[in-house]
Amino acid sequence: MSSPPSTIPEAPGAWPVLGHLPALLRDPLGFLSAVTERGDLFRIRLGHNTVYLATHPEIVRTMLVSGAADFTRSKGAAGASRFIGPILVAVSGDSHRRQRRMMQPGFHRGKLDHYVISMSAAAEETADSWRPGQVVDVPKMASDLSLAMITKALFQSDLGAAAEAELRTTGHDILKVARLSALAPQLYTSLPTAAKRHMGRTSAAIREAVTAYRADGRDHGDLLSTMLRARDAEGNTMTDDEVHNEIMGLAVAGIGGPAALTAWIFHELAHDHLIEQRLHAEIDTVLGGRLPTSADLPRLPYTQRLVKEALRKYPGWVGSRRTVRPVRLGEHELPADVEIMYSSYALQRDPRWYRDPEKLDPDRWESKETTRDVPKGAWVPFALGTYKCIGDNFALMETAVAVAVIASRWRLRPLKGDRVRPVAKATHVFPDRLRMIAEPRTPAIPRGHAPADASLEAAARPKELPEP
Repeated sequence: MSSPPSTIPEAPGAWPVLGHLPALLRDPLGFLSAVTERGDLFRIRLGHNTVYLATHPEIVRTMLVSGAADFTRSKGAAGASRFIGPILVAVSGDSHRRQRRMMQPGFHRGKLDHYVISMSAAAEETADSWRPGQVVDVPKMASDLSLAMITKALFQSDLGAAAEAELRTTGHDILKVARLSALAPQLYTSLPTAAKRHMGRTSAAIREAVTAYRADGRDHGDLLSTMLRARDAEGNTMTDDEVHNEIMGLAVAGIGGPAALTAWIFHELAHDHLIEQRLHAEIDTVLGGRLPTSADLPRLPYTQRLVKEALRKYPGWVGSRRTVRPVRLGEHELPADVEIMYSSYALQRDPRWYRDPEKLDPDRWESKETTRDVPKGAWVPFALGTYKCIGDNFALMETAVAVAVIASRWRLRPLKGDRVRPVAKATHVFPDRLRMIAEPRTPAIPRGHAPADASLEAAARPKELPEP
């Protein structure tokens, strides 16, 4: 690795030899937020290696958008390929362009609308499983629900029933293995963990589903059918191995973010009764106790603003890129083959870009006027540019459905004695030790309320919330 440019200041708090590793291991969120207040670009020492931390929106936007050709994925992204294969979230360049083209049809707006039915069914299954007074482990509940929503979107035919059941049983093990392979590849290779053994059974079930779907030949309206029909620029379809790998990748990439977001929303609702009342009023008026359909989502603007604001306050904590040639960022020159980190968590809580950032304020997103002063590089929960998350709208829709269904039937109240704090897990920020008591509620159906006209569903599309 090239020697660090001397013009870039070193972040405070480095230890001899270890550098900033102790600070990052002890409190990564606090460390990154504190550094953000001191400047725009810093050197961080991780033992003998040097990485850089970009803390200004303009620099982050240069990395991700305007200067994206000078950057590629970080070396850490290769961790996903160690145990799955060259999946969309890990590859770069031509491979990424081909695989994104193949995966994109499964995330088009019309497909997302179709998934709402299965998302609502998964959320109802969760809500129906509770009893009054039950203590709910909210992060686990949200993770289980997120996994259920993904698997129901993947497999909507009985041909995939076994694969769906296996993924719902072992999905969290897959996530653990993904983290281990990224953080400690040598340990991952040599350690015979139970999670790795479970993965073999799940992998076999997915392969059987792919084979069955391909032999059946019908379009079942799910993600698996869409992947099997997709073609690249040369007209080639994905191989069975590629489809299998992307399904595994979706399970890894799709659990953490929506799960963390859903958990934080119910934590916030329990501490802000005005927001909770406005949410309940909207979902009761629009849904009247029904499960939401895609036609309902444009009629739930406050619910969508709540989701977006929670994503602003609790996004993933770190992203990174690697330079492929010497680049200029701000006033500094950096050599090729260096890693540059940025923190959505720190950027989106920075008072320079968001007024009163610690306050959860859904009305922050009421119109483009209310966000006109927010720099575009200060809104990066799904990254930007070439490698922006392909499932961003899926995640937002999934969370809105989960919140609408559960909040229409239950209030979750804090459990006395629990001290909830944010903790970094992989790239996501989860609430630690968040247990809540389930209290049933009956939707207040306004006089004259009528169910949504089903004929609107095909034409309606979820409202696009303003981005900075």
